[in-house]
Amino acid sequence: MTDLTFFRWHRKQENRARHHRESRSPVLPRRQRSLWRILILASLFCSLWIVGNSEVMAQTPPLNLSEIIHKRLEVRRPPEPELSPVVPEPSADPNGSSTVDAANTEEATSAPTNPPQPSAPGQAPQPQPTTPVPAPQVQAQAPATPEVVAPAPKPIKFIPPKLRVGKDPLPTSAMLTRFYDGRGHQPAWTNNAGVLPHVETFLQLLHTEAEREGLHAKNYDSAKIKTLLTEVRPGAGTTGPAPDALVDLDFLLTDAFLRYGADTSLGDVTLDSLTEKWFETNGEADLVLALQNALLTNTLEATLKNFPPQQEGYVKLREVFMRYQAIAEQGGWPSVPTGDTLQFGDQGARVATLRARLLASEDLATVSANTTTPIRTVSSEQREARNLPQEEKGRAEALFDETTEAAVKTFQRRHRLTENGIVNKDTLAALNVSAGIRAQQIARNLERWRRLPKDLGKRHIAVNVPDFMLEVVEDDRPVMDMKVVVGKVMRERATPTFSAPMKYVVLNPYWNVPKSIAQKELLPLSRKSPKYLARNNFSIKRVSAGVKQVRDPNAADGSMISVKTYDYLLRQGPGPKNALGRVKFMFPNDHSVYLHDTPSKDLFNREIRAFSHGCIRIEKPVDLAEYLLQGTPKGSRKAIQATFKHNKERTVWLPEPVPVHIQYWTAWVDDDGSLQFRNDIYGYDRLPGASRLSATTKPRTKLRKKSRPRPRIQQQAPQMEIQPPAPPPPAQTEAHTTM
Repeated sequence: MTDLTFFRWHRKQENRARHHRESRSPVLPRRQRSLWRILILASLFCSLWIVGNSEVMAQTPPLNLSEIIHKRLEVRRPPEPELSPVVPEPSADPNGSSTVDAANTEEATSAPTNPPQPSAPGQAPQPQPTTPVPAPQVQAQAPATPEVVAPAPKPIKFIPPKLRVGKDPLPTSAMLTRFYDGRGHQPAWTNNAGVLPHVETFLQLLHTEAEREGLHAKNYDSAKIKTLLTEVRPGAGTTGPAPDALVDLDFLLTDAFLRYGADTSLGDVTLDSLTEKWFETNGEADLVLALQNALLTNTLEATLKNFPPQQEGYVKLREVFMRYQAIAEQGGWPSVPTGDTLQFGDQGARVATLRARLLASEDLATVSANTTTPIRTVSSEQREARNLPQEEKGRAEALFDETTEAAVKTFQRRHRLTENGIVNKDTLAALNVSAGIRAQQIARNLERWRRLPKDLGKRHIAVNVPDFMLEVVEDDRPVMDMKVVVGKVMRERATPTFSAPMKYVVLNPYWNVPKSIAQKELLPLSRKSPKYLARNNFSIKRVSAGVKQVRDPNAADGSMISVKTYDYLLRQGPGPKNALGRVKFMFPNDHSVYLHDTPSKDLFNREIRAFSHGCIRIEKPVDLAEYLLQGTPKGSRKAIQATFKHNKERTVWLPEPVPVHIQYWTAWVDDDGSLQFRNDIYGYDRLPGASRLSATTKPRTKLRKKSRPRPRIQQQAPQMEIQPPAPPPPAQTEAHTTM
């Protein structure tokens, strides 16, 4: 065996022995020991890092409330526009070449073309003949083709997200942001120590005032506010109130104040649109400034009470609402059982219930004494034989006397029912509407009051659609009233509610027939009677309809030319048969609704006067025109009637605009202090028991959770016991679309 072979064999034996010893020894191999050392060092380093960071975090103070508020409001800031770098364009010479090209050309032309040749030693260098260099030629450039530049993209409008408390957005985010920006992001209801004292006062006032105005405190997140108050009060936690919870509470309280102010002083508005410019344009008190002033001067109570309207009509209706709400909370009034018609001379348990019902609504002031001889009474012997209890004897002896009859007439007068003193089906249905339903109906009308302008005008015209009446009011007192005919109980024919100033009066007006009426009503009549249009003073007039682009027939390149277009208008001339009568009162508005005369005078004798296409027909047009035009040269009654004889249209402008308020009052307090109710003909009240408000109407739609100013109503008029009149001739109709 050679030395090399022996060496290899010996090394192999040593490796086997070492491997055998390591496999039986508890000591880890070298590679595994190194890995474990690395893991131990890494864990030690992580522990030291965590301990160091915890000490730094403990030493860092938490954010105060103003910093948290500022951080939350940052989401509503529009992002700064990105500025793109401006790349300088190379300047060009008059010939069209750039400055760099010109410099290069100059250098190239100035360089020698034939360098000098080296000469022999001792000899001067020989000049070389120069080759003439041609002058650079300037080439005429073709006119540049204008590049087609794509229109710059419109900047994306930034819509700030709503502020949130938890997952719920705050409806008044715009006003709330402006409020906290104006006070340097300082909280208004809390501080780092907890809740400020005026929070409890505000919550009590909010609950009291909201219930008094027909609203509910729960609509202003009262449950969330109470929950947060419990969390941030002392003792709720060991480390004190959390700053984020305090900011949430501050936001909710501010949102509640702003929402209540908007509901009671502005009515139905979009809260996101209430910017500082909106308040200035509409002449309304800025709610943000109102809150700032109330907190600075400690006048929260006075500010909350000044939000609702201060008109006499609103104050009276609110007092009645509180009384009806108290009656409903105490169980309401009794319901009169159904049965035969009750009238003078009847007696029994139903009459006793009727008297109790009239007494609860103050139609029967006191219990009358039955001094007259009873009709269909029961003898004393029969009463003793029955051995009735004293209470049942009194109920059995209740008599429908003259006082009860007068009370029934008063009730019928307040509900615009036939005033005959007889409790028929219509009167019984109105009697059995519960006090809670009536309280809700009053609350709906309080809400309509809050949508009206603060100043109705020293002299204004008020139209009540459900009452079918018009009043001229001067210095808060009616000086004229008259019956009106309003829109049909259909979606497209219902008279809208709005306010607008009346500016002029048209005598002997033309009636421009809308296309829908011409096609659906007049065209079928003209087919049956070809002379119908001429007989009723209708004519066709060509009117300009604008300009449109058409292809030029004489051009081979297909170019376009502008041509005028015309439309044909069917209109009815002035005269006694005109659908608008002799007078039209104009107050321009988006609904194209106006007041006008009508040749169908018989419709004013109906109890339910909902027959128009949306405009309002008035009973006394000449009286109203004379009142509005008083003081003008031709505003007398004699001059107005003289104008009618000429059958020529004439426009007369009013000396000053007169506000017109077309409203939907189903409950109000009249000048005598009596509470008036009317049928909800369009179904705008959305009451649970609306079907019982009148036996002659049916509910329009189901009740929605949230009332709207213009709810949907059914497409067709409901079935009524009072038969509507025969449809008037088409010449006696109008539309509230384009006239």
